[in-house]
Amino acid sequence: MFSKLTFIIMCWFVSVSTIPMIIYNNARFDVTNVQLQLAIFFPITTQNNCICQCYNKSSCITGTFFGFNQTCVLFSVPLQQEQLSLMTTNLLTSVFSFSNRTIPFGKSIKCFLLIRNG
Repeated sequence: MFSKLTFIIMCWFVSVSTIPMIIYNNARFDVTNVQLQLAIFFPITTQNNCICQCYNKSSCITGTFFGFNQTCVLFSVPLQQEQLSLMTTNLLTSVFSFSNRTIPFGKSIKCFLLIRNG
């Protein structure tokens, strides 16, 4: 006897847009105004997960990922060069910023992160 195998293919339309992003490894984002901080997530195990958390928040522009304690901190302010501190030791920290954020408020977006080196 042959067993009957049924495949159900579900397709949905996903509107894809790209947003330029800059990543600084071994860096820290120094913000003096704590009101610009949107959220702190713990535990976030990878930089990619932290980037997706920011991408899914419409008011997030800049974020910092601390790999050594698995913390993701999100901010609603663009990255300025004077707010970036490079770290001399590798503590698995990184700062990322969406340089041209144009996602409208209230829009739900599923994050699919594609990273290309080079």
